[in-house]
Amino acid sequence: MLKRSDLAGKAQTVFGLIDPESLGITLPHEHLLMDLTKGCFIEPDTASERALAHQPVRMENLYWLHTHWINNVDNMQFLDLELAIKEAHLFKRAGGDTIVEVSNIGLSRDPQGLVSISRATGLNIIMGAGYYVGSSYPPDIAEKSEKEIAQSIVREITVGVDNTGIRAGIIGEIGCSKPLEADEKKVLRACAIAQQQTGAPLSIHPSPDDELVHEIVKILQEAEADMTHTVICHCDIFGLAPDTLDTIADAGCFLEYDNFGQPAGVIFVFQDRLIETPSDVQRINAIIGLIDKGYLDQILISSDHCYKQLFVTYGGYGYAHVVREVAPWMKLKGMSDEQIHTIMVENPKRFLTFTAI
Repeated sequence: MLKRSDLAGKAQTVFGLIDPESLGITLPHEHLLMDLTKGCFIEPDTASERALAHQPVRMENLYWLHTHWINNVDNMQFLDLELAIKEAHLFKRAGGDTIVEVSNIGLSRDPQGLVSISRATGLNIIMGAGYYVGSSYPPDIAEKSEKEIAQSIVREITVGVDNTGIRAGIIGEIGCSKPLEADEKKVLRACAIAQQQTGAPLSIHPSPDDELVHEIVKILQEAEADMTHTVICHCDIFGLAPDTLDTIADAGCFLEYDNFGQPAGVIFVFQDRLIETPSDVQRINAIIGLIDKGYLDQILISSDHCYKQLFVTYGGYGYAHVVREVAPWMKLKGMSDEQIHTIMVENPKRFLTFTAI
């Protein structure tokens, strides 16, 4: 069992502790092997769309998946180890070094599979701990106390997940719904306790609602989470208001723009909020605005592969997109090499390094 002193100043991959300088170019929010259907799949109403919902992902139905990605079972499942290796290897070939795999309890986390991907590709893989959204919680979570939940998270970091001996290197992604459920609030407070005991980074999948994001930040602050070692994800896809982004940044958190390469210009309703998906250019413009506000050292970027349609195999940009296209686009938009390096290397390195007491 690792102690906090063992973890301090290190990053933790599925192969163990490493020097954070070895992390290099990092995608801080991805999925390699997972099943997103539990609590997230939405069955369409019409008969014809129900047929589409249960088809495998293929060229003929991509037109529909681009606007209905949460309505197809196969699109929400990453179960093929060889496909995951093939797709992750494209990121390695593009110059990438580390993928943070934030699938945890509720997303069919696969520690042994992640070890296989890391071994086959040479990538650093960092695995997530804790619980996803309330709808995917195991039945016993309601009976557990904050302390018991925190202990289970600490064990995943210091001992290993289940009986694998493979240890997590980040708490997250910790899911929040709309409305924010009582058990989700309990899990947030438990994560703060686990973070205090381990010095681990904490990744929050927020509710798609500005008021609730403010509440999440307040819950974490009151639970004495290390806000400078916490990231609020999906700042782009959830269309958070400028004052909400300021609240996140002023609290000391990282702001994560993690949907690069996902379909742009799509309008849909998610948990009673109208979502309007931005383009990558809009994401870059928003990041430049944050830099102008002085938030450069608090920005993280990724592509959150949570739908199969994003894989190169199925016509998507793949994990390499941030390195291959986004970084050059940032430079064309006037960002300096130093700023891009800060966002892609230095910020994730600082975020993923376990803190001392």
